[in-house]
Amino acid sequence: MLTFTNSLIVRYAETDAMQRAHHSNFLIWFETCRIDLFNHLGLPYDAIELKGYYIPVLSAKVDYLKPVQFNQTININIRLEEKPKVHFTFLYDLHHEDTLIATGHTKHVFINTENKVVRIPKLFTELINPYFK
Repeated sequence: MLTFTNSLIVRYAETDAMQRAHHSNFLIWFETCRIDLFNHLGLPYDAIELKGYYIPVLSAKVDYLKPVQFNQTININIRLEEKPKVHFTFLYDLHHEDTLIATGHTKHVFINTENKVVRIPKLFTELINPYFK
């Protein structure tokens, strides 16, 4: 299983009139964590694109459990529990201190520059294989 944790601080611009993080930001935070995971693996997303691949989101879901407010630190845990075949799903847990504030997932696929679904490219599988032995 591949896991990674990222932290961020809720910015004032991300809050609503109730001084809580607006729900739309959670998907942005998911994306930020995915990009940081790829960077951590040594495969920046822009390098993937230079090789002619894209990783669109096919579906996304967020379960909002507790509110989070301006200037609070959020820890985002991302995991890939199954070795990807064609479609693959990242799972997310968001915590503030010891409180679980949200869970969610995003489903993805690799496509080429012609928007055709392709097998998971070797440049990705070589990096993640050690996590699935």
